[in-house]
Amino acid sequence: MYLAHWNLREFPFQNVADPRFAYLSDQHQEALARLVYTVRTGKLGAVLTGPYGVGKSLLLEVLAHHTVIRETGRFTRFDAPCDGALDLAASVLAACGLDRRFQTPSAALAWLREAVESESPAFVPLVLALDEAHALRNDPASFDFLQRLLNLQPPVRPGTEARPAMTLLLCGLPELETALEAHPSLRQRLGVGWRLEPLQPPQVREYVAFRMRAAGGDIFAFEEESLALLAEASGGLPRVINHMCDTALLLGFASRASRVTSSLMRQAIEEVQGGPLVRPEYPRHA
Repeated sequence: MYLAHWNLREFPFQNVADPRFAYLSDQHQEALARLVYTVRTGKLGAVLTGPYGVGKSLLLEVLAHHTVIRETGRFTRFDAPCDGALDLAASVLAACGLDRRFQTPSAALAWLREAVESESPAFVPLVLALDEAHALRNDPASFDFLQRLLNLQPPVRPGTEARPAMTLLLCGLPELETALEAHPSLRQRLGVGWRLEPLQPPQVREYVAFRMRAAGGDIFAFEEESLALLAEASGGLPRVINHMCDTALLLGFASRASRVTSSLMRQAIEEVQGGPLVRPEYPRHA
């Protein structure tokens, strides 16, 4: 809608997990390095936490396209189910390509163990990324299932080294860390952890510049004062930044502005934060 006005090839602030638009701050690069290390060295798992909108899911999408995934085996990602360990077990079996019926999580583990220990066909290790894992915090049975899942190991064949059947990446809100404290055996298995924090004001500017360049534009579409307002109002959360910038570009297009001014950004912030709805005025007919 506003692409031609701002000389863009595509929309720069879509809230979708697109690796092409992944701005990796120092802390995001550190988190990615830890995840890559966990996968490449065959660790049991890792924990990634942070507030809503900080970029956790996007980081998992970047990992899914990393060469380490192609080198080491399969990768699957899904949101943690809210309906208990039985649904979690069904999701894991589906990720492993197993179409089996079972009545209990223990029965599901038995099917998994049979598949993992089978000589033919050999089980390919799986990187299992469980997003929104904080949803499991009040379900001890699900944490118990995950703990036992990490005990599975394919047979060691000549010329290969021992590796777990699953590398588990738990991703969620910071309360996931608290929930794991009640399950020390599982937490000990997930050795590497990292918490993402909101972007600092200079990083907000870098983020906007990166996304604009990726879409064919440049940072000069935004006045510096508007970026300062954005950094404060967004709290440094990329998802919120996307909403505010997208709205500001739309408003700028509608008003035929040459740049996003502080006034336009302030209006965009008010709309995103739930300000009064804009009601168009239509001419009255006699």
